[in-house]
Amino acid sequence: MKQRFRRQFRLAVVAQILALVGTVAMLAYAALATDHIAVPVVIGAIVILQVVGLLHTVEKHVDTLEDFFAAINYEDLTRKYVTEDIDAELKAAFNRIIDRFRVARAERELQAGYLETVVRHVPVPLMAVRHDGSLRLTNNPLKRLTGLNALTSIDDFGRLDAQLPGMLRTIEAGQQRMLQSRFRDITVELRVAVAEVRIEGETERIYSIENLSGELSARESSAWRNLIRVLTHEIMNTLTPVASLAETAVPMTDDADAREELRDAIATIARRSRGLIEFVERYRELLQLPQPRPTVLSIFDMLNGVVRLLSDELKGIAVDVSVVPESLEVRADSALIDQVLVNLVRNAVQAMAETDSARLVLRGRLEYGRTVVQVADNGPGIPEAIADQIFVPFFTTKREGSGIGLSVSRQIMMAHGGELVAASGEDGTTMSLLF
Repeated sequence: MKQRFRRQFRLAVVAQILALVGTVAMLAYAALATDHIAVPVVIGAIVILQVVGLLHTVEKHVDTLEDFFAAINYEDLTRKYVTEDIDAELKAAFNRIIDRFRVARAERELQAGYLETVVRHVPVPLMAVRHDGSLRLTNNPLKRLTGLNALTSIDDFGRLDAQLPGMLRTIEAGQQRMLQSRFRDITVELRVAVAEVRIEGETERIYSIENLSGELSARESSAWRNLIRVLTHEIMNTLTPVASLAETAVPMTDDADAREELRDAIATIARRSRGLIEFVERYRELLQLPQPRPTVLSIFDMLNGVVRLLSDELKGIAVDVSVVPESLEVRADSALIDQVLVNLVRNAVQAMAETDSARLVLRGRLEYGRTVVQVADNGPGIPEAIADQIFVPFFTTKREGSGIGLSVSRQIMMAHGGELVAASGEDGTTMSLLF
């Protein structure tokens, strides 16, 4: 098509130029060979008309190009070119291009409308904020969360909490932060995530704001119920026999022959009381964890240090330490993380007490941008019935266990901004420290 149009335009222009040259030659001949003034005048007029015609042909072509580019620039996609002249092929091509732009714009508007509808109805409150703080888009869940129907700027959140706009602006793109605020005198826990996108050459921030107050309250209530259940169990297990023995011992004080039995009863009461005091001390230990003092730690050195420390307890167990890359490091409190690893390794050793070919694997690696340290054993695994209780304070299946090891370990990881998670199956248990 391009070659055909170019050939037609070139032929038309060349023909007009040749005709003009021929006419100019005739004008020169007439001016020299004839005495009649009218002949050169007529031929000169023809030359002028040919020049005007040539200019008109070129200008018409240029005008068509300028008109097309202006239509594209101003997105005037309603224009339709008549294809009945020398530029017919060019104008037909322009019509096809405009038709394609028109279809693309319709598809873009349909997609934008679809995405806007989806955003407005997703259950998570969302808003798109321009660089000047004005809102490009808000959805219905955000309006329900805030109770503000006329949200036009991020500063409008100041009507709920004067500090909230500033807190929202300080969150970096790609970050997620927990914020505590007050909406209409009600304390709310907000989880805010921010992402940046480029739209029409400008950078905008997309905020997702979730109200976790109900979820956190439910989890807090569940945690309190579990804790109260454990505390009640431990205290009642101690006080019930103590009360019974005390009631039995009272009559013995009047019986001289019952002195030995009275001594045994008092000794039992003392022993049970000491057990209750130890339980309270364990509870205090659970609540009074020191704040981490992070330094740069080598994962490889840390894991091998734990193996050396527990070498006596690891006799008869195949131990494999693997860190990839070997230079992997993490910022953490050395003493606290050692406490976590020692606790996990000892739990693994106890779990493999009756396992043939016991094997302990200590691993360190990077996974999706996070540092992961794992303690894995090939023991019988955690029974499914108690898997969701292993981090509950004072819960234990061991006769001599305190029940706070895993709970303290999880709190230490949370204090480092990380997590402690368990995965268990028939082939063993893997405890993962996620930094």
